Amino acid sequence: MGFSVSASAAIIFISFLIAATTLYTAWDNSYSEVRAAQEDWYEKKLSQLNTLVNASIGAAIADNYYNVTFHIENLGMTQYLPHWSAIYDGSYVTIYNVSDDNVGFLSDYTYLLPSQVVYLNVTNIPLNTTEHSLMVTFGNGCWLRLSWHYNGTDVVLDSESRGCPTEVS
Repeated sequence: MGFSVSASAAIIFISFLIAATTLYTAWDNSYSEVRAAQEDWYEKKLSQLNTLVNASIGAAIADNYYNVTFHIENLGMTQYLPHWSAIYDGSYVTIYNVSDDNVGFLSDYTYLLPSQVVYLNVTNIPLNTTEHSLMVTFGNGCWLRLSWHYNGTDVVLDSESRGCPTEVS
């Protein structure tokens, strides 16, 4: 009334096959996830190495305020502008609508190709000598920091710096 030895061996063998198939599938999925993460890291690193922008300033001065337009030229890889964000004088600002926080693009941009220029406007800045700053962050984590002030007669770009995040090892 029991199982035969050959039937028991067949059940054990089939169990081992099912376990091996499950383990192989799990290993293969893990390996695929690791490879995808490595490819993403290499792509982001390549993007960061090829991110290069230049900025210049133009200003329009009125009675008690002034407006600044930054000419940001892409000298590197194509940039996707909807992924850009900005911090103006320590506060997060949306850069797609100039009317909500006085900072924004002058036109509707989607892609910034190499050697193209995007115009970023900061409006209604009080006409005093306070130093202002704007940090634009790109989709790959790199940034462009600009600081300027009004010197009584003209708007002066004090500093321009750029960089990319480094990883912790």
